[in-house]
Amino acid sequence: MISPKEGRLPDAKRGAPHLRDIFYRMGLSDKDIVALSGAHTLGRAHVDRSGFEGPWTNEPLKFDNSYFVELLRGESESLLKLPTDKALLDDLEFRGYVDLYAKDEDAFLRDYAVSHKKLSELGFTPRASISNVKDSTILAQSAVGVAVAAAVVVLSYVYEVRKRIK
Repeated sequence: MISPKEGRLPDAKRGAPHLRDIFYRMGLSDKDIVALSGAHTLGRAHVDRSGFEGPWTNEPLKFDNSYFVELLRGESESLLKLPTDKALLDDLEFRGYVDLYAKDEDAFLRDYAVSHKKLSELGFTPRASISNVKDSTILAQSAVGVAVAAAVVVLSYVYEVRKRIK
């Protein structure tokens, strides 16, 4: 498996300033950073891909708030804690979200969904929000639509009149 381009994912050996450098440039917040880090509740690190080995939680196939619960428990021989994971505890802004998510799984799941959506939609502009369509274009298209509808009504009327005459 090929790793993503350098700089697209955080370097797991670095701390809070690095996490902010990576995620802020994508328009994400501290809350997003911590919520998205909760994805570590799933799966495990593989030494051949990241240089690290092991799961972050005891149930790596279950998506819940256990990543945050385990972070607050401290070091565990069987569970992985990367420097970026520990940075979530050391930074006061990040720590508030870790504490919240450890005690309120619903808050984590709700915030994770919002943050994941933001991350997934980076670079995507929905058609409804494209603002470079001029009002005059929309007005012209509407006028054509009205004209076509009027023509259909007139032609239908002419057809009915001719049909009655015959």
